[in-house]
Amino acid sequence: MGADHPISWCRNAEGGKVWATAMGHDKASYSEPAFRDHVLGGIQWAAGNKPGDCGGTVWSGYEKIALDENTADPMELDVAKDGKVFYVQRSGEVKIFDPKTHATTTAGKVDTYTGGEDGLVGMELDPAFAKNRWIYLYYAPKTAKDDVNRLSRFTVKKDNTLDLASEKKILDVPAYRDRTFPEPGHTGGAVEFGPDRTLYLGVGDDVPPNLDPNWQGYAPLDWRPGKQMLDAARTAGNTNDLRGKILRVKPRDKGGYAIPKGNLFKPGTKKTRPEIYAMGFRNPFRFTVDPKTGDVHVSDYGPDRGAPTTDRGPEGLVEYNVIKKPGNFGWPFCHGNNQAYAPYDPDTQKPGPKFDCAKPVNPSPNNTGLKDLPPLTLPEVWYGYGASKEFPEMGTGGSAPMSGPVYRYDPKNPSKTKFPQYFDGANFFYEWARDSVKEMRFDDSGKLLKINDFLKSAKFAKPMDMTFGPDGSLYVLEWGSEFGGGNNDSGLYRIDYAQGQRIPIAKAKASATNGPVPLKADFSSEGSKDPDGDPLTFAWDFDGDGTYDSTEANPSHTYTAKGDFNAQLKVTDTSGKSGYANIPVTAGNTAPKVTVETPVDGKLITFGDKIPYKVKVTDPEDGEIDCSKVFVNPALGHDDHEHPTTDIPGCEGTVDTGDLGGHPEGADLTYVLNAKYTDKGGSGTSALTGYGRSVMHPKHKQAEYYDDQSGTRIVSQAGAENGKRIGDVSNGDWIAFAPMSVEGVSKVAYRMSSPYGVGSIELRADAPDGKLLATTPVLNTGGWDTYQNTPAVDIEALTGTHKLYVVFKSPQDNSFDVDAVAFSAPAG
Repeated sequence: MGADHPISWCRNAEGGKVWATAMGHDKASYSEPAFRDHVLGGIQWAAGNKPGDCGGTVWSGYEKIALDENTADPMELDVAKDGKVFYVQRSGEVKIFDPKTHATTTAGKVDTYTGGEDGLVGMELDPAFAKNRWIYLYYAPKTAKDDVNRLSRFTVKKDNTLDLASEKKILDVPAYRDRTFPEPGHTGGAVEFGPDRTLYLGVGDDVPPNLDPNWQGYAPLDWRPGKQMLDAARTAGNTNDLRGKILRVKPRDKGGYAIPKGNLFKPGTKKTRPEIYAMGFRNPFRFTVDPKTGDVHVSDYGPDRGAPTTDRGPEGLVEYNVIKKPGNFGWPFCHGNNQAYAPYDPDTQKPGPKFDCAKPVNPSPNNTGLKDLPPLTLPEVWYGYGASKEFPEMGTGGSAPMSGPVYRYDPKNPSKTKFPQYFDGANFFYEWARDSVKEMRFDDSGKLLKINDFLKSAKFAKPMDMTFGPDGSLYVLEWGSEFGGGNNDSGLYRIDYAQGQRIPIAKAKASATNGPVPLKADFSSEGSKDPDGDPLTFAWDFDGDGTYDSTEANPSHTYTAKGDFNAQLKVTDTSGKSGYANIPVTAGNTAPKVTVETPVDGKLITFGDKIPYKVKVTDPEDGEIDCSKVFVNPALGHDDHEHPTTDIPGCEGTVDTGDLGGHPEGADLTYVLNAKYTDKGGSGTSALTGYGRSVMHPKHKQAEYYDDQSGTRIVSQAGAENGKRIGDVSNGDWIAFAPMSVEGVSKVAYRMSSPYGVGSIELRADAPDGKLLATTPVLNTGGWDTYQNTPAVDIEALTGTHKLYVVFKSPQDNSFDVDAVAFSAPAG
């Protein structure tokens, strides 16, 4: 057994015996069920899910190292053989992290359109990148004659700059971009090479998920004249359309592509596209190709719907698939474990008979392909918002599934950080919405054996992409905590299998990162630490020239020359291992300040209201702001994500909050305005972008959609407005909403239930004992499952944005439950 095997000689507490294969025992010495238990016990211990005789968990031997925490909307990454990490950002930048300098540079920027979910969304290095320097980018060209998303090949020069003139167009995919309507998103965009040097591209169905409330939570199948953009049968279910597919082509050196053998449809087959490898996807946003077997691991998004199955279709299910051969995966006619949708007539509001998943057909009048479709393939895993009976390991909540890489162990790889052989053949699946990573284990026949949590000890902030590097370490991009982008906690990370001494963690901050010269910056190493408890030494390189200028923990430096600089902190432990942190500094240009002045952040609205907005931008170098360069993007917030729309130029305007459609009744919705402005830059300095944001909540808010709480629990009950309410209420318990403002509303009421009618509900600002805005007596409704609305009471006027607390007061425990909070505006 290799020294780097995580099983070692440890015993799993659940299995009760040492894993037979790790100990070298013959399988025949155990009964089949016992052997399986021991194998699974060993797997659980190795994955860190169960304790073993050695004590502790294996996760203490893994470390997550920050490489670049100055990213902006990172999308996809790849790692070259020399260890350089390439990643792309949605606004068009191609970035390179160099492990020798421990710093990131911008190789170049493509001119890309960023409305909806478009932009520079995908990339992949050529398998022979070390020789040909080719990089493949999937982006939305800003100046394209037709609305398309484009896969092109570029050359990266040896000085690590992107040669924009080298572009060779490979493939264009149609894209719906009607500037008068919200855009659909569902761009997809992952780019991957297979072991035979064929190139795979994942493309979403390009259908608005939220434009028309008739289709919220179900497959959009609008067959009325003029509504073709609301028909996923026109794209994902169409054998003659590239959208909602996994495409597979063979790029030619001079541009364009050939069709490899073995795709879903042979070239020349009428009403089909030969580029299609697999069809029937809503949004196969992230997938990977197993470098050994060529199997394609792909996850697919589902509709935003947590309610149970109806005569129109199932709950919103997502999928994890392993594609071993070309096939049809169902959307928009069937999804999950082949649960059927039904055609629906919005005019009569009546569904037809559900589609036959055993004999799939496409009867849409917008279908330009075959009517009789290829047979459907079942996914490996499917789950919805609630706990899955089949796959409880997937957890609960909003869902955004991603298929990460398959690890292949190389015993000849000299890297000391490579993952151990235990992970060979495992797929790393990650959940963007649930901030989690899973390890998908398969048996010798290729069937799913076990789903394990991976690295539970680490935090993931919406993981966006993952890949294994040539060193056998796992590289991770994280989007950050907020859906709308511009997150301060986005970043590029590397996860190592550490044996022995671990790398210290460097954290760096600066009092100023941009501004006019002379620019003084006070630097801080606060938060830096060594996981093994060793003392640290510090070294600062203020100019990014490779020379360390200070050994203080918290030095100051004044930049007198204009330019873009990389201030780097190096922390070193007693073993000589070092960790790094970087701070980009722009001296001679000030980042613009963008503020959404109107509406106030947290404004309470009724969907359908027309809301005026005003954005204020200040920039000392630009002076008077050209409002045509200020962009506002309205988005429908749902749970922990948003559906962005078209960028609207201008500092002022009005948005119709009914234009974005809706989601199922009782859904957790917000209306969001994201604003941004990029300045002109300066002599020797780069342009900087500022962001502003305002989130609006519905006046009628379900209590269970709180942002924070103390002492309560969510109770499921059919009579509650969304099937849930807040219960287990005791004196002093509370729920809270943020951001929220009571500007423009004057009264508050509650939908509640109580067999007692004792106590009160207080509305307070900023803290559970903060400013009292309203007090509402509790009603005796006649029973726990009998609901009444309390009389509306006046709210004391309060301007600005706050965290609002709904505080429960009661002389006895468990005396009332709260279903919803309702705010109302003054009459007139």
